[in-house]
Amino acid sequence: MFGVDELGMDLGTSMLHIVVRGKGVVLSEPAYVAYDRQTRDVIAVGEEARRMYGRTPAGLIVERPLRDGRIRSFDLVSKMLRYFMRKVVGKRTAFRPRILLALPGGMAPSERQTLVDVLVDAGVRSVVPVDENVASALGAGIRIDQPYGRMNIDIGGARTNVSVFSFGHQIVWDILDIGGDKFDEAIIDYLRKKHNLIIGARTAEELKINIGSARMRGVKLTMDACGRSLVSGLPRAVTVSSEELIEALDEPLRELIGALHRMIERTPPELASDIFDEGITLSGGGAQLFGLAEVISDQLRIRTTLADEPDLCVAHGLSALIDDSERYENIDLVSGSRSDILADD
Repeated sequence: MFGVDELGMDLGTSMLHIVVRGKGVVLSEPAYVAYDRQTRDVIAVGEEARRMYGRTPAGLIVERPLRDGRIRSFDLVSKMLRYFMRKVVGKRTAFRPRILLALPGGMAPSERQTLVDVLVDAGVRSVVPVDENVASALGAGIRIDQPYGRMNIDIGGARTNVSVFSFGHQIVWDILDIGGDKFDEAIIDYLRKKHNLIIGARTAEELKINIGSARMRGVKLTMDACGRSLVSGLPRAVTVSSEELIEALDEPLRELIGALHRMIERTPPELASDIFDEGITLSGGGAQLFGLAEVISDQLRIRTTLADEPDLCVAHGLSALIDDSERYENIDLVSGSRSDILADD
């Protein structure tokens, strides 16, 4: 199915990963772009742009071109993809790779086609679309081609993809508007209400990563959060504990558990029984929240395990498809039907 010059691209809403045949992940950078407000000239891309977030003058804007699983700016996405492709492939016009492109769940067909056109215009020979949740399950080590039900929950930056697989098909799947961004928003809202402190998205993300918890830890962790006081309007810092973040994240986690419960109710009984026996796998960067797997396991009464390198599961799944395509020839790559190779010569 694939040639000798394959690349894989995990185009997430918060991170972008590129894999190369035989080499695995060769690039991992934040999906951020910094540009001039008036001319829209790109100033920085990736990690350099992310470091500028929240610190730029009025004339510069830093944003993620993909938000909530949708393209916010086709122009910025195009420039971002060209930049990352150049970092991996270089300027060699003779090298025209074929790309396996993992896309966020729920993306409209027109948006998918636009991304394909952008990559082809950038010198790619052809594009094979792959559902993010399919690649994630493969990267998590799940044998989705087997004749029994397996469930993967991929918690990304903007959304959570939930899929039940059997015989290489997605039998039941759903896209939840819950992800790492929603966790960040809950932390921002909590500090505003409890401490009268306004913090930025980056500070909220750092709190989530460093002391965020879905359940009580064995030890209480604290971290200083700096922001602007709602009372005085001046800069202020407060000490936030891991126990407070459990309270802050309670609502989005309840929403997630409720959605997963409804998903299992929709699953055919035989597959639900398989899931009970085999357990649930958690993947995606948002799945790394401390204690999340245990909370899901307790609430759903189904053993839940965190995949190895959950933030790289999609990338590892693309590597698996590239390196051993015959093993996965019976797997439906896109939304329950065989994908077509687009723009092939």
